Amino acid sequence: MDPKYTEGAEEARQHVMIAVAVVMTLIGLSCVGLRVYTRAYIVRNIGIEDWTMIAAAGFTMVFFFELMAAASEFKFGFSGMSMSPSDMENNIKMTMAIIVIYKLTMTLIKLSILIMYLRLAVEKLFARLCIGTMVLLIVWQFIVIVVVPSQCIPLRKAWDFTGMVKGRCINANTFFLTTSAFHIVMDVWILALPVKLFLSIRRPFREKIALFFVFGLGIFSTIASITRFQFLRLFIVSKDPFYDAMPINLWSMVEVNVGILCASVSTLRPLFSKAQRLRTKQALSKSDGEKLIKKHKKGGLSQGLFITLTMASMRGGTVKDEEFEMENTPPPVPPKDEKYDFSPVSSKKLWLPYPDAAYKKI
Repeated sequence: MDPKYTEGAEEARQHVMIAVAVVMTLIGLSCVGLRVYTRAYIVRNIGIEDWTMIAAAGFTMVFFFELMAAASEFKFGFSGMSMSPSDMENNIKMTMAIIVIYKLTMTLIKLSILIMYLRLAVEKLFARLCIGTMVLLIVWQFIVIVVVPSQCIPLRKAWDFTGMVKGRCINANTFFLTTSAFHIVMDVWILALPVKLFLSIRRPFREKIALFFVFGLGIFSTIASITRFQFLRLFIVSKDPFYDAMPINLWSMVEVNVGILCASVSTLRPLFSKAQRLRTKQALSKSDGEKLIKKHKKGGLSQGLFITLTMASMRGGTVKDEEFEMENTPPPVPPKDEKYDFSPVSSKKLWLPYPDAAYKKI
C-alpha cells in the first residue's frame, strides 16, 4: 500500500492544512486590523481601498470556515477510497463554494491595491490604466460567479458518478486553469504598473529602494499563486483528485493572506513613524480637499457653503485645522502675521511638486 494511505497519514496531512489555515488567517486579519487602526485613528483618513480590504478580510474568514467545515464534516483532503458517495458529493459542492469565495477575495485584494494607486496618480494615463484594470477584474469576477455554479446543466451532473443524470458540462479544468493564469498575469501587471511613477519621484536612492521593496512584496503572493497553479495542473491529471485537491486549497489560503499582508504593509508606515504620520495626514487631506472644491466648482455655488479645510500650516509638530466660509465671492485675504503666512509664495512651499506629492501619500 502507498505510504500516503496508511492509517493516520491522511488525518496528519489534514491537520497540517488546518494549522497552516489558522496561522495564515491570523496573520491576514492582524494586518487588516492594524491597517484599520492606522487609517482610522492615527491618520484619521480611512478610504475606499481600506473598506475594500476589510471586505476581503471578511471573505477570508468565510474561506477559512468553509475549509474547517469541509475538513471536519466531509473528510476534505482524504483519498476517494476513504470517502462515502455522500462525502464525495459534499466535497464537490464545498469546492465550488470555496472557488467562488477564493476568487472574490483575490479580486478584492487587487482592487484595494489599484484604488490605492489611484490616490498616488499624478498622470491621467496612469489613472486610466488603473481604472481599466479594475474594470477588467470586476468583469472577470462576474464571469467566475456565473460560470462556477452553472458549469453543468443541470448542476447535479457535476457530482453524478453513475452517469445516469442527463445533461452537459463545460470543461471545468480548462476554465479553472484559465482563471488561475489570469490572476497570475494580473499580479505581474499590478506589480509593474507603478514602476515609472516610483522612478520619477525625487527622493534619495535609499528611499527609492525601500519604496520598491515595500510595494514589491507582492511578488511573494505571485509566487504562492504560481505554486498553487502547479498543484492545480497535478490535480487535473490525478487518479485520486479528492486527495490531490487539498494542496490547491492550502496554497489558496497562503496566497490570499500573503496578498493581504503585502497590500497592507505600505499603509502601516504612519504607525511606526511620526514624521510619516504627519506627511500622510497632510497629503491625504490636501487630496480630499481638492476633490471637494472641484466637485462644488462643477455644480456651481449659488449659496454660501461652509467647508472645513485642513491646511498644511504646522506649529509644534501638529496640524492646524482652519475653517472658512466660502461665499459667492472669494473671502478676503487674511492679514499677514508672524505666526502664519498664507501668501501664494508660502502655499507653494507647503506641497511638494510633481511627482513628489505622490510620495507623501504613501
